[in-house]
Amino acid sequence: MRILSVLFLFFIFSQVIAEPKALKPRQKEVSQVSLKKIDETSAILVPHFGIKLYLFPDTKSDVIKILKFGEKIVYDKETLEETSDKWIPVRTEEGLTGHVIREVVLSIPKHQYLNRLIFEADKLLSKKSTSLYQRMEITDSLFQVATNGEYTGDEFVLSRTKAGYGLKRTLDSLNEKKIKPDTSAELLDFLKRHQSKLLYDYSDSVYYVDPNYFWKLIEVSPNTKHADYAAYLAAEVLPAPDCKKDLACELETIRKSKMRYIYQFPNGNYVSIYFKDIIAKLKDITKDPDAIACYKPLPVAIQSEIGTMSRYIQEYSVRHRREIQPYIKILQDECLN
Repeated sequence: MRILSVLFLFFIFSQVIAEPKALKPRQKEVSQVSLKKIDETSAILVPHFGIKLYLFPDTKSDVIKILKFGEKIVYDKETLEETSDKWIPVRTEEGLTGHVIREVVLSIPKHQYLNRLIFEADKLLSKKSTSLYQRMEITDSLFQVATNGEYTGDEFVLSRTKAGYGLKRTLDSLNEKKIKPDTSAELLDFLKRHQSKLLYDYSDSVYYVDPNYFWKLIEVSPNTKHADYAAYLAAEVLPAPDCKKDLACELETIRKSKMRYIYQFPNGNYVSIYFKDIIAKLKDITKDPDAIACYKPLPVAIQSEIGTMSRYIQEYSVRHRREIQPYIKILQDECLN
C-alpha cells in the first residue's frame, strides 16, 4: 500500500513540473504542395562526395549514378512520384532521372548558387582530410561552372578565379605528397585537361598554375570587384625559386609577383603585406652596394628587371614610391651607370 502511495505522489509531482503541452515546440510540417514549389524554384547543390542517385525513392532500389561534388542537377518536373520530405526527384545534365535523399543535398535560391558552391568548395579544400582525387573533383566542378556561359561581370571573374584557386590547392597537394603524374590514368587525364593553365618547374619537379591565367583574367575584366583577389592569386601561385644569390633571378621573383601586384593594384587589400616583403628583400640585396653582382658585360635580364621595376614604382603611392626609390637607385647606380 505504501509503495502505491509513493508512486501516486511521484505521478502527481511529475505532472506539475512537466512542461505544459501548449508550451512544447511543435514540429513544423511542410505540405507536399509547399515542398514541390520550393523544389521547382530552387537550385539543387551536391555539396559532398559519393551522393547516390537512386532509380526510385528507396535506398534499396538501383543506384543509377554516383553524383560528383557540384554536379548540376535540377528538380524533375515530369516525375510521377509524390513529393516527400525525404526525397527529391531530380534530372542530371545528361538527362538521367532519379531520386536523391533530401538531407544530403542543398536546395537554395538560384541567385545564391555560385556563392554557396564556392563556400562549400573552400570548406572542403581547406581540410587536410580531403584527398587529392576529391580536390580534382572539386576543381573540375568549379571550372565546369565557370565556363558554362551562365555568369558575366563580377560573377564571371569570381567563378574563374575560384576555379584557379581550386587548381592551385590540388597541385599543392600533388606536390606536397610528391605524387607522379602517371600514378593513375585519372590524374594524368586531369593534368591534360588543365594543361593550358599549368606550368612545370623541372628543377624542383613541381606543377603550378600559370600566373598568366589570373593576369589575363584581370586584363579582360580590370574593374570588377574580384580582380584584386585574382591578382593576389597570380602573385601567390608563382613558386619561389632557389636563386642562390643570382641577381637576375632574385629581381625577377620580386618583380613578377609582389611588385606587379602593387603596380596593378596600388590600393589593393594586400599592398601593405607585400610592400614590407619587397622592402625587406631589396634591403638585403643592396645592403652592400659593392657586393651587388653587376659584372660587365651586364646581362640583359638584369637590365630589363631594373628597368621594369623603375616603371612599376611610378604607379605606386607617393609614400611607397618614396620608400622604395632609394633601393632602386642603388641598383641603377651599381648596375646601369
